[in-house]
Amino acid sequence: EPFFTTKAVNEGTGMGLATVYGIAQQAGGHIAVSNVEGGGAAFRLFLPAAGEAELAEVQPVEVKAKAPRDLSGAGRILFVEDEDAVRGIAARLLRQRGYEVIEAADGEEALMLAEEHAGQIDMMISDVIMPGLDGPSLLKKARPYLGDAPVMFISGYAESDFSDLLQDETGVSFLPKPLDIKTLAERVKQELHAA
Repeated sequence: EPFFTTKAVNEGTGMGLATVYGIAQQAGGHIAVSNVEGGGAAFRLFLPAAGEAELAEVQPVEVKAKAPRDLSGAGRILFVEDEDAVRGIAARLLRQRGYEVIEAADGEEALMLAEEHAGQIDMMISDVIMPGLDGPSLLKKARPYLGDAPVMFISGYAESDFSDLLQDETGVSFLPKPLDIKTLAERVKQELHAA
């Protein structure tokens, strides 16, 4: 079974032995596998040694390290997410990048915070599906307090599943879950810069 894995769905497909096998064969080598006493397996990779002439032909590859992109920024973000762990991690990492983050655990709390900080919120990031007031309904009620601040919806559902609820809205973007924090930071910086 070349693609057998003990990992759960969407958690990878194993150790990539099929890829390693293909690379070894292309190089004229082979892989030997044997059982290890006490359990497990040992994989030994054999590749032919390169001769002097072959080494002289290979030009050294110059690796240019890319400078890390500056993902820091400034602004006040209202972050609405009913999953405490997701909200906590994302909010902490955004704070580390210089943003002020106001956290809300549901739509009702977010609406109160939006009213309390009317005109002072630079961006709202909200889950779409939440108990009580969902993301699109929250936006419709909170828009008077948000002004033209950009809004980013995050969801495990496809954007098309709820885009019809946002027909009259502008300045709305979408980021699928699971959240990649680097992508989130990049998108936040883009959206705030554009605004």
